[in-house]
Amino acid sequence: MCVGTHGWFTVNLLCEMNKFQKYVHMIQQDFPAFRVSSIKKVGEGDNSKAFLVNENYIFRFPKRKDVKQQVRREISVLPKIRSALDLQIPDFEFISPELHYVGYKKIAGVVLTNKIFQCLKKNEQHFLEKTIAEFLYQLHSFSVEALQNCGLETMNLFDEYAENFENAKKLIFSEISKNKREIISRLFTEYLSDENNFTYAPTLVHNDFSKDHILYDSVNKEIAGIIDFGDIAFGDPDYDFLYLFDEFGEDFLEKILEYYQSGNRKQLVKKLYFFSLANKIQIVLTSLKINDEDDKKKAYEDLDEWFRKFKSY
Repeated sequence: MCVGTHGWFTVNLLCEMNKFQKYVHMIQQDFPAFRVSSIKKVGEGDNSKAFLVNENYIFRFPKRKDVKQQVRREISVLPKIRSALDLQIPDFEFISPELHYVGYKKIAGVVLTNKIFQCLKKNEQHFLEKTIAEFLYQLHSFSVEALQNCGLETMNLFDEYAENFENAKKLIFSEISKNKREIISRLFTEYLSDENNFTYAPTLVHNDFSKDHILYDSVNKEIAGIIDFGDIAFGDPDYDFLYLFDEFGEDFLEKILEYYQSGNRKQLVKKLYFFSLANKIQIVLTSLKINDEDDKKKAYEDLDEWFRKFKSY
């Protein structure tokens, strides 16, 4: 039971230390010279739990064996690409022997939300757009040959989406309206039948470039860094624009593409409408596989929201 104070520890701090003692013990056992004086849970996703340790370090604990393979890729790739990027990325100082966790110096910043972005002045918005575009250009331009021995997978979007389309027809179509079925069928068919969607040369891609992984420095009004490279792979560079399009809208994307100096913007935007829908379909299929009622409800709600948002497409 946590009562009173002990030295400079507050009641809450003692409670946190006791609550997460398992994680503290693991860190102290592997790195006895590193004294854990505070620990606070700052996030948990499908793959990992994240803790803020000593106010200055982020420690990530994979929740499954397959996630450890993602961490292994990060450990291999990030040191190689760091010098080619202008923005900060995680620098693992602590790597446990069995990859039970990794730890790195915290990159100071908050998640860049659309609300934060919309509150900025136009010149500040353009500065952020330019920074994000330059980061993606630097990432996508990195030599694929230099990373051949890093265990990176090459994304096969054709096979993945062809399979998802068949599963959607079997498992989802009976639950949605005829109009929605027709839109899904049209977008999947158009994407899969257009050879131009698959003529790209695979590049290095973040593969999960969402707002949650873009850290914003509210003091200096700049991007502080990019985190969570667990899904990093070789693939279609256009895929890295998906979540920017989803979360910030087409106007934001157009500015990014100006700075990025992309090729056929019309084709890219068309692909992103499809990627956005396909992502929602994939989430529904995953929720059906897990068979969690809350997950299914949320997944169908997100799919409905896509149709409301892009009803004119």
